[in-house]
Amino acid sequence: ARAAADVAAAVAANAAAGAAADAAADAAAAPAGPPGASIKELIAAIPTRRDALYESAVDWEAAEAAGVLESKIRPWLAKKIAEYLGEEEPTLVEFVMTKLAERLPPAKIEAEMVQVLDDDAEMFVVKLWRLLLFEVLRAGAES
Repeated sequence: ARAAADVAAAVAANAAAGAAADAAADAAAAPAGPPGASIKELIAAIPTRRDALYESAVDWEAAEAAGVLESKIRPWLAKKIAEYLGEEEPTLVEFVMTKLAERLPPAKIEAEMVQVLDDDAEMFVVKLWRLLLFEVLRAGAES
């Protein structure tokens, strides 16, 4: 059981590192960063372990005010879902966007995504949640 927990922690850490790299690449393509906090500081502020990440509060008001879901999350979802499934799937993108709009907890989104992504659902939602938290923090730092 301990070895399984270690493997799960390593998988989560690798997923988090991939999400951080994705977020950093997306941030590099974005306009100049926030004045108060560097991109690296924002990324470092986001938990990397699944449990801690899923317990992190999302400032939904800030996300809505900054238009984060439409401007950042929707394009990322479309790209990642196409990568996972091998083709664009606008219905699935809309499904996830609806779950986010309903402010569903990440564990519930993950449970829904297992039906489509199987073993990749956890990594997918970890990356999604890290990106969401990053973009909300970045929007807050820019305002």
